[in-house]
Amino acid sequence: MRGLIQEGNGEEHVRLSENLEHAAAVGPRQVRVEIMAAGVCGSDLSCVHGKYYMPTPLVPGHEAAGIVAEIGSAVTYCAVGDHVVLSTFGNCGHCPTCEAGDPGNCGFGGLRHTHTEGDTELWGFANLGAFSQETIVHENQAVPIPKEVPLTSAALIGCGVMTGAGAVFNRARGELGDTVVVIGAGGVGLNVIQAARLCGASQIIAIDRVASKERMAVEFGATDFILAEGDDFDSIKAVKEISTCGVDHAFEVVGSTKLLADAISMVRPGGNICAVGVPDLTATVTYPFQALHQNKNLLGIRAGGGKPRSDFPLLADLYLKGNLKLDELVSNTAGLDGLQGAFDALKSGAEARTVLLPHG
Repeated sequence: MRGLIQEGNGEEHVRLSENLEHAAAVGPRQVRVEIMAAGVCGSDLSCVHGKYYMPTPLVPGHEAAGIVAEIGSAVTYCAVGDHVVLSTFGNCGHCPTCEAGDPGNCGFGGLRHTHTEGDTELWGFANLGAFSQETIVHENQAVPIPKEVPLTSAALIGCGVMTGAGAVFNRARGELGDTVVVIGAGGVGLNVIQAARLCGASQIIAIDRVASKERMAVEFGATDFILAEGDDFDSIKAVKEISTCGVDHAFEVVGSTKLLADAISMVRPGGNICAVGVPDLTATVTYPFQALHQNKNLLGIRAGGGKPRSDFPLLADLYLKGNLKLDELVSNTAGLDGLQGAFDALKSGAEARTVLLPHG
């Protein structure tokens, strides 16, 4: 099968292979999924650049949807022919938290080999290796959704949509009338914005360095847009000029430790600072103690605090009812040979998402 292989850190170390195979046969509680669409996310770029300290060689890709082609003898959750969104939680699948449908808090999962090329074993990013034509995953990682949801759009539910919307629904627990600032209006930030809108936020302030992102930010629900211009831009001052007492929730989506520290000073006493973006995993955040001391809550957020078995179908249902934008997030599609173009677009801020079509 076709797939991408990352052999070291850096975009130049990713190549297309025509000779991938599965690392093992389908196990009793595993499913083989034909991947029809895989989004190119900022986390893929971070992975390729070594910020997540993944072992190589590796099959990258983690935000995907496809069709179940084969199931193991003990699988009860999905069936051949089901349309599924793949979860990034490469969990153990059998501990109490996994069995309760909360794989994000599993403490036992570990990275495994998903594919091979000849005699070389290949790790799979998030135990998926989604930049390939097929993958084998634990049944907990394959969540059925209605077939009416286009798979090209559904792929984004697995990471970008779940991460952004889940940060609002599951962690900040947004309420009617809340005020919100979203630092970074890319693919994940847009989902924070639209989730805040769905919760009835009265003010949603989006901040970004790219002026062209204002259009989509407003389309997704932002009431205000701040263009972060110049090296001396003061994000705290800019927010306080619009929301004098501070906002109820500040979402840092860029993965900048400086901006996360700034976010603490943007929220009102008792407000939430939501660490959505992921910096280098060895990064340290430094902030004035007094800024956090006023009963403020610093919330760590992994993949939106999602419970995929309940959250993915909910998000799909919101889409089908016309309440959640998915199609609008897909800026471009390409084959597996289009990864570099997708990375270039990400770095320039030119688009929300490129979706790779492994069979295209």
